[in-house]
Order: sequence, then structure tokens, then C-alpha cells
Amino acid sequence: MSSNSTIPAYYKREISQDEIKKLKDIFGKMEKDKKAFGFLEPVDYKGLNLLDYPTIIKHPMDLGTCKKKLLNGEYKIFQELMDDLNLIWDNCRTYNVPDSDIVKCANDCEKKMRQLIDKQFKNMKAKVETVKKDDKLSFDDKQKLIDMIRQQSDECLTQIVKIILKACPDGIEDIDNDKLQIKVDFLTYKEYDLIKEYIGKTNIENNAQNNEKEKSD
Repeated sequence: MSSNSTIPAYYKREISQDEIKKLKDIFGKMEKDKKAFGFLEPVDYKGLNLLDYPTIIKHPMDLGTCKKKLLNGEYKIFQELMDDLNLIWDNCRTYNVPDSDIVKCANDCEKKMRQLIDKQFKNMKAKVETVKKDDKLSFDDKQKLIDMIRQQSDECLTQIVKIILKACPDGIEDIDNDKLQIKVDFLTYKEYDLIKEYIGKTNIENNAQNNEKEKSD
């Protein structure tokens, strides 16, 4: 596990029209990769008879949808794009058996796409975000945050609670001796970014551990 894992500065940068063109080319490269075949379109769970898929995967995502959102200007900053891309691979790992071929493809595609994007944009500096840190979360971002938190392990949840308690004590309610409730209505984009950054670092570190484990096996 690396203690130096950080979120690249460009994640907070606004995506310009020129950068959209570069990202479009990266999507084009992924579309030609045989390992990405299963991630180019939404999962046809009905056709594949995966009837439990919608109950397990609450927010489906695929490369085709990401590309469409990119070209439609729905991603304002790189972080929003990266979050959707991570959702593709995380959904795959959530639904499928860890050592299955599709999960191995997801891991390889995740690594390849991150490398392609990092290589193109890693030297870019972040721009100041237009959203004020003390603004309350929008309805959509509240839902995103709730979904992100629900997917975390008990260990991660403990750390997330600590983050909220430190930054916004009103964001945690003590229901009883054994249960705490996160009150998203009290959270601002400051806490939102802190939680996303922590989850992002954790995912990077976990993936690094898994890759090392696969090499040792």
C-alpha cells in the first residue's frame, strides 16, 4: 500500500473543448481494445438473464454513456468524468466474482484508461472551482454521495464519519449507542470533496494491493 497516493491536480480542472477532443480520442482507443468490449454499452441484464442486476447495481455506467455525456458537455471538471469511469469498474467488481474474466478485463481497462488520461493531462494544473465550498449540496450530488457511501466497507465508513465529524459535526446524528446517521442535508461541497478524495485514495490503494496480490499469485 502506498502512502503517497494522491488525486492528480487536473481532476479539479474544468474540461475545455480542446480537452474534450483529446478525451474523445482516448475513448476511441478504448473502443478498439478487445478487453473493453463488455463495457462499451449498458449491461443487457435482461438479455443475459441477470435478473438481480438492478437490485445490486443501483447506478449502471458504461463507456458509451460516459462518451455521450462528455460530448454533450455534461462533465464540467475531470473529477466528474473519472467518477463515472470508476463506477464502471466498481460495478463490475461488485456484481461479478473477483477472479472472473470480466473482472480481470475491468481491472486492465481501468489501468489502461487511467494511464492514457494521466499521460495526456497529468501536467495540467487545477483551476479554481466555480462552486463555493460552503454551498449546500445539490439534490443530485446528495444522491451521488449517499450511493458512494453505501458502497464502502465498514472500515471506510468509520473514516468517513470521522471526516464529517471533524469538518461538520452537525452532519452526524447519534441515533443510539450503536448507530450513527449521516445527515447529508447539513453537508457542503467542502465535506463532499473531502469524502470523495478519501474514497478515491482508498480505491487507488486497494487496486494497487490487488495488483500486487495477482502478481504474487
